[in-house]
Amino acid sequence: MLSDRKKVLFYAIVIALPCLLLALLELGLRLFSFGDDLTLFVVSQDSKYLVCNQLVGKRYFSKFEHTIPISDYFLKEKPANGYRIFVLGESTVQGFPYDENVAFTRILQRRLQDIFPNRTIEVVNLGLTAINSYTLLDFADELLQQKPDAVLIYTGHNEYYGALGVASMENGSIPIWLKKLHLNLIHLRTYQLLQKIISSIYKVMHPMTQEEAKGTLMERVVGRNIIPYGSQVYMEGLEQFTDNMTQLLVKLKRAGVSIMISDLVSNEKDLPPFRSIQYNEYPPADSVYINAQKLEAAQQFLEAKQEYLRAKDLDAIRFRASEDLNKRIVTLADSFAIPHVSMKSLFEHASPHGIIGNNLMMEHLHPNVNGYFFMAEGFLQAMKERGFIETHWDSTRILPWTYYRQHWGFSELDSMIAVLRIKRLKAGWPFQPEISANNFFFTYAPKGIIDSLAFMSVKYDNISSEMVHKQLAEYYESLGDFKHASKEYLSIAYTTPSNALAFYYAADFASKANDYTNAIRCLKESPNPDTSSHAQLILASLYLFQRNFREALHCVDKLQQLPAGENNSFQVQKLKYRILKDSGLVDEAAKTLALLKKKNPSFQESGTASVVSIFVPNAIKPYIDRAEALRKNGQLSKALAVLKDANTIQEIAYTNLLIGKILFTQKNLRALLYLEKAHKEIKEDPSLSFSLCTLYLLKGNFREAKAALDDYAMLQGESDPQVLRLKATFEKEVKKRDRISER
Repeated sequence: MLSDRKKVLFYAIVIALPCLLLALLELGLRLFSFGDDLTLFVVSQDSKYLVCNQLVGKRYFSKFEHTIPISDYFLKEKPANGYRIFVLGESTVQGFPYDENVAFTRILQRRLQDIFPNRTIEVVNLGLTAINSYTLLDFADELLQQKPDAVLIYTGHNEYYGALGVASMENGSIPIWLKKLHLNLIHLRTYQLLQKIISSIYKVMHPMTQEEAKGTLMERVVGRNIIPYGSQVYMEGLEQFTDNMTQLLVKLKRAGVSIMISDLVSNEKDLPPFRSIQYNEYPPADSVYINAQKLEAAQQFLEAKQEYLRAKDLDAIRFRASEDLNKRIVTLADSFAIPHVSMKSLFEHASPHGIIGNNLMMEHLHPNVNGYFFMAEGFLQAMKERGFIETHWDSTRILPWTYYRQHWGFSELDSMIAVLRIKRLKAGWPFQPEISANNFFFTYAPKGIIDSLAFMSVKYDNISSEMVHKQLAEYYESLGDFKHASKEYLSIAYTTPSNALAFYYAADFASKANDYTNAIRCLKESPNPDTSSHAQLILASLYLFQRNFREALHCVDKLQQLPAGENNSFQVQKLKYRILKDSGLVDEAAKTLALLKKKNPSFQESGTASVVSIFVPNAIKPYIDRAEALRKNGQLSKALAVLKDANTIQEIAYTNLLIGKILFTQKNLRALLYLEKAHKEIKEDPSLSFSLCTLYLLKGNFREAKAALDDYAMLQGESDPQVLRLKATFEKEVKKRDRISER
């Protein structure tokens, strides 16, 4: 018989051994990179920023593809003057059916930054499609670690069918305690392995039919689709929402974070109930909806509105939040003493007779583009009234939402992509009978280039909206329609606001369309324009075109305070000379001309101004700096390797120019390939024109050589000795060709 001490030791080993084995398994799985890091935020490539983890949706989806958050970058180290806002919600927060450029969070961020130019305003979108209050609560602890100043909430439409919801295919039927345990365990690789095994078995036992595979996530995520008004499942959904939101608000309040919650907007008028049934004492939804239409036709608008809302609530398929849920949102706001945004009232005020329909909605619950601008307006005005960010707002900096709508990075292609996404959605259940297959991709016939590009973007996962915007911009460029080409690049810029290159191209095409005001606006909205030598060079040129000499010189002053290479400094001085000369400051212009001639004795003024168009994105700058340092040390081969590496990240004119110049120095004829690419964008580099002329002469292409020679003479001046020597060489080669042809 074992002693008490041995019994304790025995049971300790029995308990510890499985734990040790599990720990070793977990360590091994991580060592061999099995599974995923599902933390909410990850460090960006340049390590200065954090961004929402693109895999975080895997916490909630195992049966279907996980949904992906917007890539909103925010500083890893929150600045002292910063104000950080996280926005929680579902597909409406993401901006569906549009791309990220129309998410109301992007609109809100732009407007707040304009109102508070001396603050760093960060609005981080944490919306996910097909989730609900479980996800919001699950995010709480991690987002609080990032020191938010405010959290804005717009959620509730997915409370029944969203992942973990009471009627969802994604773990909707399991007990609440098990759902919460799942969310705690999902970060373990051992648990992910177990989940993968169970998911594989489920897919073998319940293989997806071809019709299901064609369906949208909206069709497939639903478990129990019929939920009558007032039923047990209906009440469970309301309680689930209230419990999760209460826990979330408690966490946020304890952390001292400012909170704002909005009620929910639905299409009341122009969307009949999805499913109408008789349940208990409640009438069928369709009969109530028909009565609402009759009342509206009789101009009894107040009564009609009440009936439209009742029909929506009686709809047995719960993709639109009921008014009961809206009442709970108001009750939560009141009980926690937090601001409540009446988004519903704002939409009603902008709708005929106060009844929300297709005037602001795309289908059942997603706003159209004007609706998203209204959402940004609703939150902005509520923040102003409650003194978020600062107690007093400078009203002179608060421009109307219509100004932003007019100048937003949004094109006809964006609109068509959204329309096609909605058409695909409406081609399946619940808009169509349950037995109908969603054959939208097989039946839709695009018409015209915009429609065709939009269809490609919607149908194929590997064709991004950025790709089709670029294709359309190239098409417009080929027609000489620079205004519309600029709009396509501005749309890309607003979708990926950290992409300085897109802003620069938008500005370049606007300037080619002689729309200097919009070109300037594009550059001022680009990332860190005050510290970007490229942005300031182009701005100075644009102001010169507008004969706004004061602003042009202000840009030159900024440029001279920035670190710059010798070539860049020469270009800045040349631009300064033009500005001073055209503005009538003769003495200052003469001093600057003397400096230019001191640096380059053969310099001759060309007499005309042009917009500088050398675009270098931030990701490429370190490569160029390293290559230039290697080149100056005579390490040309290493410099070439660095520049070619840069081109694998993003091929731009400036890297091609540098590669071409190095190859030209090495007497390598492949220089022509790179210099020709560079010359499509860079027109004002004399050495580029000289090199092109020389290479064309070597290849016997006299027509192109003559064009390059003319460019070189214009840039350097006709009397420049180097120009005269190149002209003599050109004439000699032409005579040689003529003698050969005479034989």
